[in-house]
Amino acid sequence: MASSFIRDRPYLSKDRIINLSLSDLIICPLCQGVLWLPEACQDCETTYCASCIKAWKIETPSEPTLCPNDGLQYIQRKCPPAINLILSKLQVICRYKPNGCSEILPYGYLETHEELCDYRLRTCSGCKAEIIKMDFNEHYSQCPLVSLTCPECNSVFQRRDQDEHTETKCLQVQLNQLRDEMRQNEQIQTAHINQLEGQINSFIEIIEQLK
Repeated sequence: MASSFIRDRPYLSKDRIINLSLSDLIICPLCQGVLWLPEACQDCETTYCASCIKAWKIETPSEPTLCPNDGLQYIQRKCPPAINLILSKLQVICRYKPNGCSEILPYGYLETHEELCDYRLRTCSGCKAEIIKMDFNEHYSQCPLVSLTCPECNSVFQRRDQDEHTETKCLQVQLNQLRDEMRQNEQIQTAHINQLEGQINSFIEIIEQLK
């Protein structure tokens, strides 16, 4: 699931909430979006998105970590129950609405829905186009740039070139593979024979010395 961001955009922007209330209590001071998986500072009780405070620690390293709000040591504590209660009542527009999703979900169900949403984008490994999940399989099964692997010779080629991988070419590739395998086996056997001959010569020398 996507995270919140400092100096970029929040994961959960205010315009996705259809019943926003008590916004002063549920806005992250770092990303200015609605709190997502929040945690709080034990000293000042300021609440942040978990990912935002994590990014803050990376971007402003100090020992100990200082709270962005009061500059004192940041010690993590659980989000206050009152904040969680407010968040639980929020109704949220799916982030994939621009792709066609019309779902409006309770805050607590948002993550599960968006992980499985049919309007989520997937990237085609062939043409690199972003396709919504519900259309992805049909696109992928036809995309001419998707790589295919021949089950007989393991050659890899793009779907648009599969007609060029004829039975004759496939057999030629398999023949070359067998030749390469035979050469490798011959080299291994030769190395083993040389090793055995060396051992035999060593034994002969030892026997001669013992006589």
